Amino acid sequence: MRNLFPILMLITNLALNNDNNNNNNNNNYNLIHATCRETPYYSLCLTTLQSDPRSNEVEGDDAITTLGLIMVDVVKSKSIEIMEKIKELEKSNPEWRAPLSQCYVAYNAVLRADVTVAVEALKKGVPKFAEDGMDDVVVEAQTCEYSFNYHNKLDFPISNLSREIIELSKVAKSIIRMLL
Repeated sequence: MRNLFPILMLITNLALNNDNNNNNNNNNYNLIHATCRETPYYSLCLTTLQSDPRSNEVEGDDAITTLGLIMVDVVKSKSIEIMEKIKELEKSNPEWRAPLSQCYVAYNAVLRADVTVAVEALKKGVPKFAEDGMDDVVVEAQTCEYSFNYHNKLDFPISNLSREIIELSKVAKSIIRMLL
């Protein structure tokens, strides 16, 4: 009988921990869905947040901040992807050098200023500056697109990437606004 008691305690402990994990997962699931419902691109928000392992661990007062940081990180990754694509296009399409150079400058500003400011602002609890940073991402993406129109280039070779970063930054801004 003495040998059964530790086994029963272990089983009880495991069951209670499993319930706590399920509750935490349900809370995260509900928080992510509720948060994404408040954004202009629900599906994009949902798939982006659920694909990041940090979203499984959000809890407490910093939960929305963490979700905002995740979205800002995705905007950063997309900016890097766009800058790499711009470098490829400059090599393969020298006639696009002028508008691509302007795009490179715009996305460099996204990385060096907008994203950096947004991350620091979220970490320091000043979401207004983070919101402004995500607004600026949209402006920079549009500046890039307009540079192609200005140079009479009919094709905007990174239009899909540009649209994605605009949508991601709008989702990030919506999440950040919840902190205001």
